[in-house]
Amino acid sequence: MDLAEKNNYKFICFTKEGKELMSRVISLLPGDNPGFKKLQSGALTEWTGHNFVTGNVLVFIGALGIAVRAIAPFVSDKTRDAAVIVIDEKGRFVIPVLSGHLGGAIKAAEEIADLIGGAPVITTATDVRGEFAVDVFAKENDLCISDMKKAKAFSAYLLENKKAYYRIDPEYADVLCVSIKKKNVTEGLGDDEGSFTISPRVGAFKNLQLIPKCIAIGIGCRKDKPASELTEFVLRTLKELALDERSVTAVTSIDLKKDEKGILELSKRLSADFYTYSKEVLMRQKGDFTTSDFVKEKVGADNVCERSLMAFGCERIIMKKRAENGMTLAIGAIRRELGYE
Repeated sequence: MDLAEKNNYKFICFTKEGKELMSRVISLLPGDNPGFKKLQSGALTEWTGHNFVTGNVLVFIGALGIAVRAIAPFVSDKTRDAAVIVIDEKGRFVIPVLSGHLGGAIKAAEEIADLIGGAPVITTATDVRGEFAVDVFAKENDLCISDMKKAKAFSAYLLENKKAYYRIDPEYADVLCVSIKKKNVTEGLGDDEGSFTISPRVGAFKNLQLIPKCIAIGIGCRKDKPASELTEFVLRTLKELALDERSVTAVTSIDLKKDEKGILELSKRLSADFYTYSKEVLMRQKGDFTTSDFVKEKVGADNVCERSLMAFGCERIIMKKRAENGMTLAIGAIRRELGYE
């Protein structure tokens, strides 16, 4: 068995012809130079388990049955499974086997098939019929799916009724711009199973909810403030505002805090990027801010949490500065363009 890696692709093949095809595919894929190596007999399960992580695309060049048996012990949840593709050693068929939409196996299979002149074998109903796929829409627009069972029910409803609906949370209509170019999925109200709502709010709607990354957290704190206190403060505040923590896209502050361990850990906990700005940039922001002479004397800006949100590009502030035990917090909404061709 021979192995190769390129970008997030993990290749394995079992014959001489398979190795030739593997080398060809790798040479055609964009990216850095690949790495090749041999795999000892009997180590297939170990290799599969090691690489079976979200974000990877496992490519088996050989029999479909080999791939199915290899991945069987590791398949658990379609939101976390790795993408898996099988290619016959002649390169005639490229088959996405697992995590076609959320993991990107279908897109990867189509890319490889196009490179080698093979045929992508697509079997998912929405793709076969050319219908709107809610999980593809979510993945392409960095949206979190609130409930996979509801997502499945929505797709079934769409396939049966030939139409479905979506709506934007009215409280966030000013920051969420949606363009879905599928005639059978239109904006409006529909049955719970046949509609979805785009909103960062938790439990505000009964139907399927797609959670956009449209919330930013502006924060200031005393030096060496523990991450545990910052995290508890932020999560508690988000809960009070009924905002899903998965909607947070950024944490913002002044550049004096760029190495503040507690804020860095908070950003990691929220899977959000951390942005900082100079006092000059903060003071150039326009708006009605909660100012403090004491803060200005200390850091050179009369407000950190609110001003940093506006420096990041927020359309509006949802919650103005809240102070607690040496911490300040503000929450803003950032514009998001969401689309589906």
